[in-house]
Amino acid sequence: MISIIILILLLGLPAFLTLANIIRLIFSFKNKPIKQRFYNVTDILTMTCGIIFTRILIWGIQFKDYNKAIEIPTDTLSLHSPIASWHLPTILALFTIGIIGYTVLRVRKTSLPPLFTVFMFSFMFVGIFVSFLFIIQLSNNLFTDLLIFYLSLYPLNFIICSTILIRYILKNYILDISEKKNEYKNIILYSAYNLLLKSRNWIGLAVALMLPILILLMLILILFGQQPDALIKSFTETSDWVLSTKISPPPVTVDAHYLCTVSLRGHKKLVKPLRYGIRRNTKIVVNRQLMVANAFEQLIEEKVPRIHKLIRYIYDKYGYPLSRHIDTAWSADIVYVLMKPLEWFFLVVIYAFDKNPEDRISRQYLPATLNRRLKVDI
Repeated sequence: MISIIILILLLGLPAFLTLANIIRLIFSFKNKPIKQRFYNVTDILTMTCGIIFTRILIWGIQFKDYNKAIEIPTDTLSLHSPIASWHLPTILALFTIGIIGYTVLRVRKTSLPPLFTVFMFSFMFVGIFVSFLFIIQLSNNLFTDLLIFYLSLYPLNFIICSTILIRYILKNYILDISEKKNEYKNIILYSAYNLLLKSRNWIGLAVALMLPILILLMLILILFGQQPDALIKSFTETSDWVLSTKISPPPVTVDAHYLCTVSLRGHKKLVKPLRYGIRRNTKIVVNRQLMVANAFEQLIEEKVPRIHKLIRYIYDKYGYPLSRHIDTAWSADIVYVLMKPLEWFFLVVIYAFDKNPEDRISRQYLPATLNRRLKVDI
């Protein structure tokens, strides 16, 4: 029940908020009133839950850069990252600028001075521009993979909500200009003054201010190690996407058994790798714990096949996901130590029901030519 509720929240809420924001946008263009409570709730949920949901989604997918091979079956998607990780700070900084502009205008609405409002418009346009590029980048896989579709929802909703807010401010911002006629003798100052008094000109001014804002932000980012053209390269130095220009190495099939991962990645003094073995025609590193576990499953399959099916199901459901998180020597060591009591239990069962327990254990992962009796592949 808890899993179902979490799934509904993760999949249902973003879809519902997107639909609600589209309705708000349509009402905005048709000048139909929207209840303020509905406006506030959807707006707050979109911005807060959208960021959290996107972060969870990216963490779950665990994208790899184009220069790393996709590992099958451990990687969630057979697609590389849509943004180069070394340019990610630039994208985050630009989108943060957009969030700042949106938040300030969302809170203050029409109470800001005209020039400050125009600057916040420019900030929002920076965020809209980055969101638009991101959606274009994903567009070739939007309708072929559900996770990619959901990954595009937050940028899409940011564009929709920003458009609604901009229309609201332009429609409701009123300046009293009845007593402000030609206060400036200088033609340049007067033109600038007259330009700001007309809210319909603010969009053009905000777009014009985007360039100096981007230049200033890029100069700051260069001081922190980013490249001047990081905005473009963040999308082009990728593979599998619309704006990608790189070619990734072909996918590789890796052993996803977490005990195989432990024997390979753990500290040798602890996990004690013994030799190489063959699994699925692939060479792997074998230690005592892995051999005992494989011998136990082989014995169970021979004696009680129905129980073996249950054990196999449990392993397939939890073993493969666990192996994805064993990515350091220390994490492999921890799993090895935690598995020790289970290894001892396996040994007790093998010694209790097998006439030659050590022979069975030593035969594990040998080539088929040397061990034709090996039927189980953990």
